[in-house]
Amino acid sequence: MANVTTGSVSAQFQTYFSKMLLERALPLLQMEQFAMKVAYPSKTGGNKTIRFFKFDNPSISSIVGLSEGTTVSDGSDQRQLTLSTVEATLQQYGSQVVLTDVLLATELFNHLAQATKQLGEDAALHADTLCHRALIQDSSTSTGTNVATKSYARYAQNGTNGTTFATSSVANSAITATDLLDGATSLFISRAPKIKDSYVLVAHPAVIRDLQQDDDWLKVSSYSNPEDIFKGEIGSLFGCKVVSSTNVQTFATAAAGVASASTAGQAVYGNLLLGGNSFGVPSLNSVVASGSPFSPKVTILDAADKSDPYGQRVVASFKTYYAAKQLDTTFFRAIFAKSNYS
Repeated sequence: MANVTTGSVSAQFQTYFSKMLLERALPLLQMEQFAMKVAYPSKTGGNKTIRFFKFDNPSISSIVGLSEGTTVSDGSDQRQLTLSTVEATLQQYGSQVVLTDVLLATELFNHLAQATKQLGEDAALHADTLCHRALIQDSSTSTGTNVATKSYARYAQNGTNGTTFATSSVANSAITATDLLDGATSLFISRAPKIKDSYVLVAHPAVIRDLQQDDDWLKVSSYSNPEDIFKGEIGSLFGCKVVSSTNVQTFATAAAGVASASTAGQAVYGNLLLGGNSFGVPSLNSVVASGSPFSPKVTILDAADKSDPYGQRVVASFKTYYAAKQLDTTFFRAIFAKSNYS
């Protein structure tokens, strides 16, 4: 006797769709929290360029000894004030998702809501990338593949020698606690201001993995003042806070200012050791409620117009003005490192 099975009448069965969306690989974005933030130049008579100002560092060159009742006549006691500037020009960025009316009428998921969410996530990733790359790939200095000319570049276990680093094995070019200590010492010697009373290393998880092997590594759960923890912070070493980011630039064969790695597949990570006021960005919060054209915004266009007379498309778009700029090269270090992680 032949049995009637599900295979015999398979045409009637539908595939079950789970509306529970799977988790996505979201990046860990950390850079903007360490930036100097300034308001957009809206309705101030200026253009799209933000100008940062800085007066001279302290100096004793104009301090002279005085004699009782005698005025210094040669002017050697007169301190001059010199004002230097750094400029960042805002660039307009945007992206859009175009959805058809038929899709929206037959959809299982809310594609418009997802498009809006996706655009916001893309914009956050883009801003974080601009911040990181502005410090790793500054266009005013060498970005070639030979010995670095950048004053702020350091190389794990190789100090400031990019050529030696590039040809070293992973074991001899992975970051160590000494590298972090040396980087922090160089910032301290440069009198770089601190961020919440410490310097901050923003590094790739594979690089942090090597630092966590050190006996002096302090887990963030051991902190006595948890209110001072940065977003993404996972520990500290020698007083330097360590923050994990997956948006650290990775060079497959070479890093900016580093000779090509001799072994194929060796990843070089561009990590950043930050002091205060290392870089500047426009404030995203200062103009959100003002209606300024500089304000970041998501726009939904769902009405018919000359370009879409039948109203067949709904467009979700994101637009913002943004820029990230190095403010002082003595206030940060780019630490290139390989990793023992495999």
